[in-house]
Amino acid sequence: MKKIDNASIKDFTTYKLSGHVKTVYFPDNVLELTELLQSLDKYKIIGNGSNLIISSKYDGVLISLKNFDKLDIDDEYVKVGAGYSLTQLSLNCAKRGLSGLEFAYGIPGTVGGAIYQNAGAYGKDMSCVLEKVLVLDSDYKLVYLSLADLKLGYRNSILKSKNYICLEAYLKLKKGNADLIKKEILQNTKIRKEKQPLEYPSAGSVFRNPSSVSAGKLIEDAGLKGTRVGDAMVSFKHANFIVNVGKATGEDVISLIDLVRKKVYDKSGILLKLEQEIIE
Repeated sequence: MKKIDNASIKDFTTYKLSGHVKTVYFPDNVLELTELLQSLDKYKIIGNGSNLIISSKYDGVLISLKNFDKLDIDDEYVKVGAGYSLTQLSLNCAKRGLSGLEFAYGIPGTVGGAIYQNAGAYGKDMSCVLEKVLVLDSDYKLVYLSLADLKLGYRNSILKSKNYICLEAYLKLKKGNADLIKKEILQNTKIRKEKQPLEYPSAGSVFRNPSSVSAGKLIEDAGLKGTRVGDAMVSFKHANFIVNVGKATGEDVISLIDLVRKKVYDKSGILLKLEQEIIE
């Protein structure tokens, strides 16, 4: 099993955060993963690190599932490993004229991370295409969970509360016109580029949208665009993005999140809920 000691957090988060972690492990199969989990006290399973804020003070290890990346497409059915890139999956399915994952192109996570978070965009999310997943449960047993079992909600799933590890996903897509599917992907990409600060490292939307108003609007109305803590900054382009404009640490991002929450609450009375995950 490959491992990297004293690994740079920058290499394992889309925020490109400064700092190091003890070790990052890369198990190749379920047996290696199980044996590794049984030997560790403090760890975090990661995909592409696209929704994570890892503190430079974190004293545990990371376990990357990037080697769980097998893909099998049979007609409209897709079986895919948790470590497979969600954007690459969207593109591969589009090329085959399979519709349903157009929303996922450009989301910089893995399949497993997308299910864990029920990632979505443009009014759709993983619940629209998922049939079931294979997980490793807290007793190190392989278990299949149906769509209903997953309890997918707004940026949430049962995987978060049950300490289950997603290993494999089974999707049901629809046959469509490849040219039209690619056209929708291109349109979504154009919108993403226009509205999101893709020129800087980030981890997407920081806060969940309250029911009455967008988090970005609340942050902008509080006059927080451009606010900085160290090299972490509230984006001028989209206020619900925190971007790394230099060598931001996890602590910089966390401190800025706390500041934004307080300022928005003081002005609006609304306490923003974090969409990203903090690892300390």
